[in-house]
Amino acid sequence: MICKNLSQFYLEIFLVVILSAEIYCVQHRSDLRGLNRSSISPGGVNIFPIGCNVLLVGTGEQVEQITNQTETNVDDLEQVLDLNQTLTVTVASQPENTVCYDDLGCITRFSFADPLLWPINLLPEAREKIGTYFTLYTRESPNPQPPIQISAGDPDAISATTFKATRPTKFLVHGWRNNGFEDTFQELTQRLLTNGDFNVICVHWGGGSSAFYFQAHANTRLVGLEIALLVNTMVEKLNVNATDVHLIGHSLGAHTAGYAGEKIPNLGHITGLDPAGPYFRRMPSFARLDYTDAQFVDGVHTDAGFLGIYEPVGHLDFYPNGGRNQPGCQPSEWSDFCDPFAALSDITACDHRRAIHYYSSSLEDTCKIVGYECADYDSYNNGTCTSCGSDNTRCAVFGLDAIRYPSRARVNVKLYSTTGEINPYCTFQYIVSVKLAKPRVAKPTVNGLLRLSLIGEKGYRPNFSTPIRILEHGKDHRFLLSFPSSLGPIKNVVLQWIYIHTELLDPSCFLGICNKRLYVNSVTVSLLNSYPEANKIANTYENCPRFPPAAIPTFQSMEFSTENSCSSNFQLLNIIWNAEPLILH
Repeated sequence: MICKNLSQFYLEIFLVVILSAEIYCVQHRSDLRGLNRSSISPGGVNIFPIGCNVLLVGTGEQVEQITNQTETNVDDLEQVLDLNQTLTVTVASQPENTVCYDDLGCITRFSFADPLLWPINLLPEAREKIGTYFTLYTRESPNPQPPIQISAGDPDAISATTFKATRPTKFLVHGWRNNGFEDTFQELTQRLLTNGDFNVICVHWGGGSSAFYFQAHANTRLVGLEIALLVNTMVEKLNVNATDVHLIGHSLGAHTAGYAGEKIPNLGHITGLDPAGPYFRRMPSFARLDYTDAQFVDGVHTDAGFLGIYEPVGHLDFYPNGGRNQPGCQPSEWSDFCDPFAALSDITACDHRRAIHYYSSSLEDTCKIVGYECADYDSYNNGTCTSCGSDNTRCAVFGLDAIRYPSRARVNVKLYSTTGEINPYCTFQYIVSVKLAKPRVAKPTVNGLLRLSLIGEKGYRPNFSTPIRILEHGKDHRFLLSFPSSLGPIKNVVLQWIYIHTELLDPSCFLGICNKRLYVNSVTVSLLNSYPEANKIANTYENCPRFPPAAIPTFQSMEFSTENSCSSNFQLLNIIWNAEPLILH
């Protein structure tokens, strides 16, 4: 965690240095405007090695008015930036702010700025330099050598390949510093083909993604138009149904998919795998991926607030492990992540990459991750959000099955889950509810810890210790447990109680006359990987003591079984029988 904070600091310093160079260009814009149009490259005027580009073009007063805006709520990660001050008219009137293509249309430099969140407005680099192209993979040709390239300019050639318009089509869009041939993308491609009979099309824009981040950020707009051109051509010439097209993008590729979706009528599905954060945070919907870009949009956040964006971007947004720090990504040595250059590329960012790994792993696992709607990750871990609701809108299956979510009216639904440290990342999540009785002889509250052992038809997990906490008699107390394998139907639960005395002003326990027992009516165990709600109910097991309620003395254990009844017919007899004796311990 310390090293990640250092890396974030290095990244911010890096961005500030490059931003300073860009601001230098703005301060000298009068000299830049004296240059001829032909002398300005598509990316700007190259004075610095990184490319010196005009930040905003307009009157000096307009530029000063916008760049002097202050950000009032930096800590509010989800507050959309107020962009009431714009330069739309001025920008549109400046020819150097627009670039047009015969078959793609025009791109105009965004007409707003913010000194922290969007300080640089660039146009994409030359189309030839970005060099976007597409490769096709199908079950008939899962790994062709050389790769099969297709293009919007030759739909007949697409028909001559193994592409079939009747299949669902998946597009994979890589991010910064990638080219689409990395092992992670090739693995995702093959797992998609194993999972279903798809056309899988990889989008390669390495010529544009290899630029410095600011320029690669701008290049995504052009790549989005290239994708839209191909999809729309397939719809018009090959009778592809746009609702069967699914764009899957990682990092900058997620926002690229969003730009494409704006130009594809009735696009079916976009998945954003940890959408890039820098220069997209708190931006309005037209400047980043959002739920209006397709009929269904889901986001996966694994490095939120660092290389990834924190704000929800879709109808559903999954936040595995809280969406920030992923298990297994903590470096074993300081040198592994305390390198200032490690923060500058998503190639080396473990948390950022995990979104791809989780998604890829979900395609082959029999274990399904189910995310539950919750206010935050702490609330989820405390077991307060474990119901899908009667209409199944409060949970969703992670991965391709997320599209089964029954509502399109709800948007920005935050879903939380837990994963393991290594592949396969899906773990079996159990919510354990300990229902305490409240007999007259019981103390209103007791302080201590529980040790739970679960026995199922397929496995046994002993001695899971809960944190020390105050337990109130008469209420339910819930605990979230995670295991690498399924236990099957739960048959028994063994509960050990350890009382911890903390009431210094109550000497009765030192004298041995206080009641240290825990009174338990039942222990209910539910498998959270079950979907929909009816399946979760079917995988819920109520375990009862032989004579409820169970009165468990400190440092002793008691077995609860699904074969016992939770009826309280013997409650009075049991309380009398198990009453704490008034003797010294």
